[in-house]
Amino acid sequence: MSSKRPPAPPPPIPGFKYISPLGSGGFSDVYLYEQDRPRRKVAVKVLLSDLKTEGARRRFESEANLMAQLSSHPYIVTIFEAEITENGHSYLAMEYCSRPSLDVRYRRQRFSVDEVLAVGIQVASAVETAHRAGIVHRDIKPANILVTDYNRPALTDFGISGTIGADTEDDAGMSIPWSPPEQFRGGAVDGVPVDIWALGATLYTLLAGRSPFVLPGQDNSQRELISRITNSSLPRLGRADVPESLELVLATAMAKSPESRYSSAHAFALALQRIQTELNLSVTPFEVLEEPGQGDDHHPDDNFEETRVRSIAAIDPDASGTATTGSAPTFPARTFPSTVPGVTQAPPQAAVPPQTIQPKPLAQQAPPQFQAPVRDLNQVPDEPDVAESTVLRGWQGSPAHDGIDATVSRSSAAAGASTTEEDDASPAGHSKRNLWLAATGAAVLVVAVVVGVVLGSSAQPKVAPTESASKPPADPLDSGSVPDVEALAAARDTKDPNIIVFSWKNPQPKEGDTYKWRTKSAKADGAYETTRTEKAFVSGFGEPPICVQVIIVRSDGSASPEGPDSIACLDG
Repeated sequence: MSSKRPPAPPPPIPGFKYISPLGSGGFSDVYLYEQDRPRRKVAVKVLLSDLKTEGARRRFESEANLMAQLSSHPYIVTIFEAEITENGHSYLAMEYCSRPSLDVRYRRQRFSVDEVLAVGIQVASAVETAHRAGIVHRDIKPANILVTDYNRPALTDFGISGTIGADTEDDAGMSIPWSPPEQFRGGAVDGVPVDIWALGATLYTLLAGRSPFVLPGQDNSQRELISRITNSSLPRLGRADVPESLELVLATAMAKSPESRYSSAHAFALALQRIQTELNLSVTPFEVLEEPGQGDDHHPDDNFEETRVRSIAAIDPDASGTATTGSAPTFPARTFPSTVPGVTQAPPQAAVPPQTIQPKPLAQQAPPQFQAPVRDLNQVPDEPDVAESTVLRGWQGSPAHDGIDATVSRSSAAAGASTTEEDDASPAGHSKRNLWLAATGAAVLVVAVVVGVVLGSSAQPKVAPTESASKPPADPLDSGSVPDVEALAAARDTKDPNIIVFSWKNPQPKEGDTYKWRTKSAKADGAYETTRTEKAFVSGFGEPPICVQVIIVRSDGSASPEGPDSIACLDG
């Protein structure tokens, strides 16, 4: 807060005990009070007695409402109470930040680069939170960034704030050294680029020890400051420990044209985080609330049952019926004995009823070695089980089971029965009968195998059409490789000569295309940065020529070659 005038006498406030003044501003005074319940020190901001107009009161109450919406953020001052005193003074009771504000600190000594990066990301997260709530600050400056007892920045003084898109032509005022050019031209302005500029100017101030366009030893009147902000390029910081990338980030945040600045406080913070990575510093977290629908409102367990198998299909390959579903248990409730290890026979209810099978004398049964697996020709499985088709389910080593073996086909059993009845009249033809039965069984086996192979091949699942069959005709001009960018050119920004704008065209744009660009020089190449637009902004402070390389990256990861056609330079 400014100290150009003495603060007014503190008003008596029930439940609060006055301790000392903290400062004064254009619209209010701030005092230190002690609250009775709960007992704690609080900062009380009181509206000036001679500014109790309807407009001033409206702005003051607006500040209370706006800060109340945002005060849960870790880098925004917390509001405890908003009331009117018995004498008619509006006041805010808020979190007391005991440490000196950034305004006091930068006047004593310049900040280190790592602290400025951390503060910039933290305050940017507060600004982004306000913007997502539809609120713009409009007066970001070092004096409005307090420091808590835990040494964290806390953004305050939303006194001239407004909602995004609202008309800002009022008597709210501005802080000239940290205001962008469009605020001096008159008319309504977009508050988001204003806050981006002001935050960039604040970080510049912490590094330089002065506001960006104040020139030591020269005329720094308000008129001269406005002229420099509007027409002059941003002076370089000139500190040996400030990397070129940080010079570029600040120049982008404070570009003359609002469209050339970072599109959001989040994008600004990401650029600062990249510099922290470049300098091998710990990356400061960016604190914002999750978007609606991405937090606890979504309960994945609500649909958990949908992923469970609700029924098990029980398929009996020996029965003529189709698969049964619905009530089959997940775990087998019953097992059936089998004389062949690993082979499970069908349950009795799926087999042919016992009364339909008449046991025959042993001599009338086909020899065990000629019993063939029966394939139900009316049942087509969903997927062919090659391993299962080779198992002889009815193979029995004991003749005691031959009379009820369900694996013998009805047709072969009938054929065997009629043949043996004709030969049974002659005991002398016993050997001949056995030979005939052997030949018949072999023939049945061959026929069964052939029929099984034919039907098995016809039951194969239909082959899904290949991917190429559903694709549209190929573009005759598309060779399949990613082309170089075209019309890659460089020019200085018309409003800020310290920024070079590189632009290009994509000759074969496709959905999901992005661009990677980096600076190139004879000494070293910069790191690639990603953009979705066909433009890149580069600092013009470097030694010419200033060159940039641009490649196209498809959604599948393929990229254009890093050839000479992907490089453009600006010599002067």
